[in-house]
Amino acid sequence: MNGVSLYPVSPMQSKLRPFWAIVIGLQSFISSPANAGLTLSVSQLGSDVRVLGSGSANTSALISEGHRNDWTNVLTDSQIYAGPDAFSDGSVSLWSGLSGPLLFGNDAAVTENPSSGTGALFGIVADNGTGSNILVLPSGYVSGTVLNGSSLFADRTLAGLGFTAGQRTVWNWGSGSNADWLEVVVDGSGPAPVSAPAPAAFTGVVFAFHSFSRLRRRSRSYRR
Repeated sequence: MNGVSLYPVSPMQSKLRPFWAIVIGLQSFISSPANAGLTLSVSQLGSDVRVLGSGSANTSALISEGHRNDWTNVLTDSQIYAGPDAFSDGSVSLWSGLSGPLLFGNDAAVTENPSSGTGALFGIVADNGTGSNILVLPSGYVSGTVLNGSSLFADRTLAGLGFTAGQRTVWNWGSGSNADWLEVVVDGSGPAPVSAPAPAAFTGVVFAFHSFSRLRRRSRSYRR
C-alpha cells in the first residue's frame, strides 16, 4: 500500500487530533492517583501528648475481618489510634493482610485511654495475639476516603507512654497501584514520602503537553 491510507483524513480531523490527545492524556492522569497512606503523628504539646491521624487507606489488597461495635481507643505497646476517647462510639471495621512489626512502643506496662478525642476512630493493632497486624478503620469505610482524627493524653509525656522521639514505624500492604501503608511518627521524625503518580499517568501528561505544543504551533502557522 506504500503507506497511503485508505481513509483520507479531513483538515478538520487533523486539527482535532492534538485536542483529543490532550483529553486522553489528562484522563489517564486523573484515573491514576498517587497513594496517600495513613499517618499517626505523636507529639508532645506542653504537658500533654497528642496523636494526630490523617490520610486515607486503599483497602483493595486487604482482607475484611468483619465489624465491631464496641472497640476501645487504648494505647499500648502494640495498639495506637486517633479519634474519639474510650467511652465514645467504637464502631469499626477490621482488616488483615498487612506486613510490619508486632510492637512499636518500648514499655509493655503502658495501657492508657485518651482523655479526649475527635474525628474518626482509626489506627493499628500491631499484634492481635496471633502474630498478625490488624488495620482498624471506621465502620463502613470506603476505600480511599480521607480520614482525620485526634486523641489527647492529658498530663503525659512521650517517654511515659513508651515512645522515643524520632522513631518511625511503618506497616505496608498491597502492591503496585493497590500499595498503601500506615505509619506511626513520633515528634518530628518526618512523614513517609508520597508516592509518585503511576508511570502510565506521567506518560499521559507528557504526551498531552507535547500534543498541546504541536496544536499551538499549528494555530500560529494558520494565523500567518
